[in-house]
Amino acid sequence: MRIQEVIKKTGLSRRTVYYYIDQKMISPVVDEHNGYHDFSEADIQKLFIIRKLREAGLSLADIRAILHKPRTTPFYLHKQLNALQSQMLTIQQTISEMDRLSGQLPVCQSLEQLAGMLADTDFCPEDPTRNQMESRDARLLAQYLWMAYLDTPVTEYQQFLWQKITQHTIEHAGTDLKMMSRYLQYISPEQIDATNINQYLRNQKIISLTEEDYPGFMEELKVSLLAFAVDPVQQEKWRLLYQPVIHPTALFCVSVSGWMREFHPAYRRYYENTHTCCRMLKDFMDSDEGAALNATLREAFQGNCDVRTGYYGELEVAATFHKSIYALLPPEKIRKFLEENSDEK
Repeated sequence: MRIQEVIKKTGLSRRTVYYYIDQKMISPVVDEHNGYHDFSEADIQKLFIIRKLREAGLSLADIRAILHKPRTTPFYLHKQLNALQSQMLTIQQTISEMDRLSGQLPVCQSLEQLAGMLADTDFCPEDPTRNQMESRDARLLAQYLWMAYLDTPVTEYQQFLWQKITQHTIEHAGTDLKMMSRYLQYISPEQIDATNINQYLRNQKIISLTEEDYPGFMEELKVSLLAFAVDPVQQEKWRLLYQPVIHPTALFCVSVSGWMREFHPAYRRYYENTHTCCRMLKDFMDSDEGAALNATLREAFQGNCDVRTGYYGELEVAATFHKSIYALLPPEKIRKFLEENSDEK
């Protein structure tokens, strides 16, 4: 269909439609005979979605990520909810304080008088609905952690399990998972989407492993971990994020793994294959033959890796660290993130 019909169906202006084409939000076919765009029903649907989400205040970057992977929609809606809630509270408090101040200071006689009044004015108090925001942070975090396993219709029992997982996440959102929630909001949606794709492909590979594949996959883990052990930048990122973000998240995932294994059979295979292969690798490292690898990794981790029974998955996290969400920022930005959120721990 031509642009006139698109304008009629979407309510968007010609300029706006072409802007979204320039931004590669849609890619209508170009008629080679006359150079006009030929819009499809899929293009119309995308334009409708873009218009509605823009009305909700979502950025083009977030909308682009949603169009690329619709399953990420709850993540970005929660992100926008938090932003709107914060803006609303700030505006409400600003109105209240300005009203109080103007009533107490009808006539400003001097800058000293104004400064004295402003000293007792707080336009940015501590968020009184922090618990509500942490609840939304928890749902956002749960969506991110288990996004790869939310792709099928759920039974009533699976819905019950998901509620338990979400509730458990809420209970931890204000404590050990707080820094992970803040970290997700610190990085860009494009970065999150890229790592989601990498993680999804990795998960599918692990899910498909059979017992015959275990030795070969263990060798791949060795190669990846040795590459990590000779990369000082990746090691620095790991050490900075391990205690506040990586380890608490890994422990949390273990704590809900029982429910998740019931929730989705693919996760059960992922969990069992990951832990089997990592346990095999740990047994190798504890042997005389693996002593050199063990020493190399000990030096690289410097105590920042927990491979006790049940936590072998941290070896998998380290093996894929360079493509993970944790490696997105350079060390200096990680330090800045940690400094800015030091009071949130």
